Amino acid sequence: MRFRAEISNPSQFARLISSLSPLGKSATLKLTEETTHLICMPTGTKSDVQVWRCDSIFNTSTMRVESNNNNEIYLQLSLDHLAKALRSASGATQVTAKLAKRGGNQGKGDGAYPVLSLVIESSSRLGKRLGITQDVAVKVLKTDDLKELKEPLCPQPEVIVILPALQKLRTVTERLKTISSHVTISANNLGELRLRAEADEAKVETEWRGLKRPNGESMTAEVDDPAEFFSVTLDTKNLLRFLNTYAVATTTIACFCSNHCAIFYVYVGESKDKVQGGVLTFYVPAIKIDGDDED
Repeated sequence: MRFRAEISNPSQFARLISSLSPLGKSATLKLTEETTHLICMPTGTKSDVQVWRCDSIFNTSTMRVESNNNNEIYLQLSLDHLAKALRSASGATQVTAKLAKRGGNQGKGDGAYPVLSLVIESSSRLGKRLGITQDVAVKVLKTDDLKELKEPLCPQPEVIVILPALQKLRTVTERLKTISSHVTISANNLGELRLRAEADEAKVETEWRGLKRPNGESMTAEVDDPAEFFSVTLDTKNLLRFLNTYAVATTTIACFCSNHCAIFYVYVGESKDKVQGGVLTFYVPAIKIDGDDED
């Protein structure tokens, strides 16, 4: 089993991992010859957020993936440990990731364990080449471990819309959190979006108008009236976990499956015209007003 590749944008990757850390302690890195998936699964309840990312974390021209499982490798690792290792890559000229072994007898025999080794190269102020290595312990998943790694099945959404800046949505949601533990999001196909929180003492609603819809999208179910609103009620904490990606997001597309779930496609990069870091896909399940999970 072999893996080696250069990280396309170490600083952006570091910000991404930091933004995902609140979702859970660990993630699964799925490596193939052509794509990379970073998967954050629920911690055990149906109401948790799932994240699936397919993107260009690694430079495919330098990528080498070899295994007996159709040249696919699945690595489970700590998001916190990976975030700490990537902090050393700030200002690096090149970062190469590779699968290695440590411990035992020079990485062999009893006591040896697998790591994702980050070889970080940079230059000093005098132009001297500097290099350090950061190791992140990983668990190599076997076939039996992969049964739970399945993307959730969702109905066809009724509404699809490009969201306002996530930082603005996060600010509004933080305020709504003081009113209720859940937020209802409603939208229609005319580009209107509403966030509402209510309790016995108060009801607060914020509305956006004139939002755009993705060009050429035909993902939505047939809706007779484009002005009709469709709603999904989400746990406020789950919504905020998704909104923590505001630091790396450029454009975010939201799909609402009425009373079932919300799906958010977060395009990561430094330019809205060019997706440099791929796409984060968030699945946020709906809850009932009484707090029970949807079936």
